[in-house]
Amino acid sequence: MAIPTVKQVWAARSLDAIVAGVVLAALSPFLALRALAGWLASGRVLERSPAHGRHASRLELLTFSGPWAGARWARWFNVLSGSLALGGPRPAGPDELPSLLAAVPARFAVRPGLFTVAALQRQTGIDHADELSADLDFVARHGAFSGLALAFRSIVASTLAGGAQGLAPRRIRILGVKLNNVTMAEAVERIVHGAGSCRPATVFFGNADCLNIASTDARYRKALAAADCVFADGIGLRIAARLLGQRLLANVNGTDMFPLLCGAAARAGISVYLLGGRPGVAVAAARAMQQAVPGLRIAGFHHGYFSDDEQADVIEDINRSGARILLVGLGAPRQELWIKEHEASLAPPVKLGVGGLFDYYSGRIPRAPLWLRQVGLEWVWRLAQEPSRLWRRYVVGNVVFLYRVAMSHVQGGHRPAAAAITGNGLVQRRLAEGRGAWLRLMPLISESVTRLTKRSLDVVLSLLGLLAIAPLLLLVSLAIKLDSKGPVIFRQQRVGRDGRTFTMFKFRSMHVDAEARISELLARNEMAGGVIFKMREDPRVTRVGRFVRRTSLDELPQLFNVLRGDMSLVGPRPPLPREVAEYSPSDRRRLETAPGITCIWQVSGRSEIPFPMQVEMDLQYIHRQSLGEDLRLLARTVPALLRGRGAY
Repeated sequence: MAIPTVKQVWAARSLDAIVAGVVLAALSPFLALRALAGWLASGRVLERSPAHGRHASRLELLTFSGPWAGARWARWFNVLSGSLALGGPRPAGPDELPSLLAAVPARFAVRPGLFTVAALQRQTGIDHADELSADLDFVARHGAFSGLALAFRSIVASTLAGGAQGLAPRRIRILGVKLNNVTMAEAVERIVHGAGSCRPATVFFGNADCLNIASTDARYRKALAAADCVFADGIGLRIAARLLGQRLLANVNGTDMFPLLCGAAARAGISVYLLGGRPGVAVAAARAMQQAVPGLRIAGFHHGYFSDDEQADVIEDINRSGARILLVGLGAPRQELWIKEHEASLAPPVKLGVGGLFDYYSGRIPRAPLWLRQVGLEWVWRLAQEPSRLWRRYVVGNVVFLYRVAMSHVQGGHRPAAAAITGNGLVQRRLAEGRGAWLRLMPLISESVTRLTKRSLDVVLSLLGLLAIAPLLLLVSLAIKLDSKGPVIFRQQRVGRDGRTFTMFKFRSMHVDAEARISELLARNEMAGGVIFKMREDPRVTRVGRFVRRTSLDELPQLFNVLRGDMSLVGPRPPLPREVAEYSPSDRRRLETAPGITCIWQVSGRSEIPFPMQVEMDLQYIHRQSLGEDLRLLARTVPALLRGRGAY
């Protein structure tokens, strides 16, 4: 392995310092606010974690204190100081240093990175190799621009594929097709185990184009439904799962699986048959894989251009070969329909539909470079190679697929399209669907634009507000700290949009045992309706607390909730879980939008308004909310705060 030269290392270091300086300068207002939030929450700005970097030297990884997002922004200071690079291996923890240093000392030839190859490939679900292999490959290719390129790819991948948020159920339904949500290793193990135990199984792969076809082809849809496994293939399905609030564990595609499956089959002594491709392609792919995987047994191969009259001979050759795994590369949906039609007469216990992967491993068609696959844009490479054949699939098909996913989510499930439109092929059918669905799509677009506008207003105004009141936040924090024991910030679980709970922040205005004492005070509740608890002379409130509650200064930290996306500037009051438990079905309609710092009832009397009327006012806001309405309510909030009516 070639170790980076001193010149390469210093060139990369200089570039990292320039980029880090520019980023820190651009983010300085955000960093100042995040530092202030951390200090208010814990009394510290930064947390320091020990780790080891280049040549196993010790370093301290920086993160901002507190539970809010943006804690890792502080690591840009590590990049500026030189302890981290823009891109590189993950910093080694103290416990793992001895074993890593003994096994792979070359890993420590470069500085660890803020962005890593392993994390990038996890984003797009192609982390099929181990982390050490990815690190060593980066070290071997290290150059002045390696870190910057890795950072750019990581940002693109994060934008397209998202993070690791969302549930990851073992089965995910997209457009009516049930997908097995597994890792690549689990998928390979299932196939090899089925072949070894002679358990019959059909295995298919589903990508955006496959699900588009299944939406209009009933036979293909039934074949997918009857399969033992359908694995999720491609960035399109990853984005779709993200839109549905779920997470795919991996991009389990046949092309990446082929060498891994051949390796596992060779170790288990299981033979493989290759069916598909142009004449000569399957045999070339078989020979290439046998060279790459010693001990691999290729039981036979045959091209995919056989006629109906030759079909019986092809099946006989497959059965006579003794293969336990049959790979069929005829393209979707032909391969799935062919397997389903002849399933009973095919002897291999495990049958896979693998698309055009033989073309790649035979060398007939070059595969997309790794950097494109890492960001989920392999389809762009394929489109550039065969634009006349594939533009319908990718340019039109990807848009139609995401539209279908969005509409199925809005409608609460997948509704297969009507019979295919006759005429001049797939593109006419899809364009006709698009024209017919445009009016149904308009409300969805309108809602999305409204949400985006509202969120943009929240982010801009909350940031400007936090910058403007930063000195006031410090003064209030100091007064609370001097007045009574306990933290400056009070954290409380509240219920937000669609019933999701979040942690709301306020300046502490009560003694630390306030929650424990509420049960003894419930009988003295002055709020009509009984759901919300309020007392004018609450004995739990501190001296400074009375002032900040009267002036509503205790609400100011909720601007951090707005910045995080938990709340909006304008919206219904975020209720407590115990309050929601007492809601009637009509009361629960308050949870249809994001909670806010201010709304109609807050500017109309606050605690003096009975709970049923509060609900009525919140529902009135939900039905007529708009950018103009939000601006009017924000303008009315300032005089309402100055009057102090209903604030106690």
